[in-house]
Amino acid sequence: MISLLMFAMVLVPALQSELKILDTPDGGIRPAPCAVTCSGVGRWDETGWMSGWLDSGSNSGKVYKKINLEDCNFISAPVVTVTAAAGGNKEVVCPSLTVWHANKSQFYVYSVEDTTASKMKNDQCNVYWSAFGYNC
Repeated sequence: MISLLMFAMVLVPALQSELKILDTPDGGIRPAPCAVTCSGVGRWDETGWMSGWLDSGSNSGKVYKKINLEDCNFISAPVVTVTAAAGGNKEVVCPSLTVWHANKSQFYVYSVEDTTASKMKNDQCNVYWSAFGYNC
């Protein structure tokens, strides 16, 4: 029994990982135990209000998509990274994306290169995202 306890004491620290956030959009740094990573995929075929790819009315030639972060339970805007890649067996290159208007519950991605929402859907361009922030 003692050897099992000793084994657990050695193994548990080895399994823990630490996320260290050096800066955030609001400049707030909080205790390390509050740091969390939340990630997901914004799928090309999502339905619902502003869920799919939309042509921008204000930025000609650009498309955008809303990504929901509510289930991440961030208390402030996280650091967000994104990339786009085609789903399925498509052999296409999706355009680069930029993050716009990130807050604790959502953010938008805009295409860097000119494209259309119909092309993004046809190419099955998914948004792969990671967000790093605090939950306490």
